[in-house]
Amino acid sequence: MLYLISLLSFLLPTQLGLHVNSLQTMVYGFRIDYLIPTLYLTDLIALLIILLGFRKIKFTKKNLVFSILYIGFVVANILHTTYYIPAIYKWLKVTETILLATVLIKNKKIDFFKNILKPLSYSMFIVCLLGISQYLNKGSVGGIFYWLGERTLRFNDPNVSPFPYSTFSHPNSFAGFLLVFGIFLIQFKNKFKLKYFLTLAILVFINLILTNSLNVYIAIVLLVILNFRSNLAFSFLAFDFSSRTFSHRLELISASWKMIKDNFLFGVGLNNFIPNLPKVTNSFLNAWELQPVHNIFLLVFSETGVIGFIVFSLLVLFSLSPISYPLIAILATGQMDHYWLTLQQNMLLFTYALALNFKWKKKI
Repeated sequence: MLYLISLLSFLLPTQLGLHVNSLQTMVYGFRIDYLIPTLYLTDLIALLIILLGFRKIKFTKKNLVFSILYIGFVVANILHTTYYIPAIYKWLKVTETILLATVLIKNKKIDFFKNILKPLSYSMFIVCLLGISQYLNKGSVGGIFYWLGERTLRFNDPNVSPFPYSTFSHPNSFAGFLLVFGIFLIQFKNKFKLKYFLTLAILVFINLILTNSLNVYIAIVLLVILNFRSNLAFSFLAFDFSSRTFSHRLELISASWKMIKDNFLFGVGLNNFIPNLPKVTNSFLNAWELQPVHNIFLLVFSETGVIGFIVFSLLVLFSLSPISYPLIAILATGQMDHYWLTLQQNMLLFTYALALNFKWKKKI
């Protein structure tokens, strides 16, 4: 099973998957990627790890009670959905991440550096080189990288961000992944060979600059402040708060509060934020504007209600420890984007971060 965990870690930045189109993927006549059920290669490996791992885990009465409560809440949440197929799909994804995290926490033989960070570093080396190549090429590179998840695009195409995507769905998603990986890389720098560490660290740094992700830059500043605990002054690149990008985010936040108000207990249903936008606003008429709210806590509250919000908040709170900088980076960037809960690679890395924090807390 350790070999499977190493393989999953190596493939973590990829998104090769089988997309299953259904009738419940259209909003305002636009096909929404977030609503399309997708079976990824990393899902198959994660399921194998879960099947092998759970054979050695004892099932207690406490687990039975938790399972009954969990299933009951899932059913209640699905019954409140507008689009039930995307909701069922997303609950299967959440269940997968919970079970995977449980296996990672319970398995005492897992060596974080050997089985997770080291194989991940190999693929990140490739991913970073791809990001730089995309920047120089002003678009996708193609070839084998298509099978790793690279999307076919040119930076001058309509509604395409002019920054590297690498194998990710958006430069911000790529930047968030780079940030968390970079923190792990620094924390375990003494276990890498110096030349390899320096080369990879430089590649990560270059790609963080090229992605031009403001929320990641803000998160880095917050992490520096937390680390040094001193009053520091920083200057940021100019950001146009009158732009459509900023007003769009405010409108999504306003829409999320309306959903919370109308569906306080169980939410609008998991993965049903976008289908419910037409019910609370008519401001979004372009395909790119139909997105989840750019805040992971508001997204959880909107889709799962106060019950899901409390459980998610407590889960994050109890996992925090003195060495939680990767998780803090996720929470910081998660205040300004949704990819930690909506995109495959980021969801799996979030799962790793939570599981490892629970695992490390037991040793403190």
